[in-house]
Amino acid sequence: MCLYSVFLNQTRMAFLWRHYTRLLEKYPWRTTIIQSGVLCATGDGIAQTLLERKKLSEFDLSRTGKFFILGSCVVAPVIRTWYLALERIVKFQGARGALTKMCMDQGLFAPCFIVVFTTSAYTLNGGKFQNLRAHLESMYFDVLTSNWKLWPAAQIVNFYFVPLQHRLLVMNLVALIWNTYLAWKTNQTKPVQN
Repeated sequence: MCLYSVFLNQTRMAFLWRHYTRLLEKYPWRTTIIQSGVLCATGDGIAQTLLERKKLSEFDLSRTGKFFILGSCVVAPVIRTWYLALERIVKFQGARGALTKMCMDQGLFAPCFIVVFTTSAYTLNGGKFQNLRAHLESMYFDVLTSNWKLWPAAQIVNFYFVPLQHRLLVMNLVALIWNTYLAWKTNQTKPVQN
């Protein structure tokens, strides 16, 4: 009975993977937008339940919705476009290509994208423009150094082993950890209202 159960689960997973791959081929933008939104929202849900230890009655559904919007409207289009650009820019293959892409990703893209993401999260939380600089200064370097603890190794693996069409999915799966951290970090203090 146990062997049958394992077989059944593997069959279901194979079916889901084929269905996902077909959707990704037919609707690449829609699929990546929805997957990024869902995984960003999931990261916020994990942050609220595991890190902040909120009870179900305290769970902030609107905050999770904001992370869905960030994932769908900011993360997916920007990162998918960045990955496509990296493919055109970096002509090396193998380890040299993966290392070059990772260095460009972490040296050029990540510092800028962190500003975009944290500014977007701050704005969605109702932050005032005149306080944005102070908000960024209070968290930017902490977020950037945390980024460099996780993403270089993840991106080397992603760029070396994963085909282009699945890189955003792999990035989003690793980003469950990252999104949990970002959700917690960007919601530690509420925006200053003047």
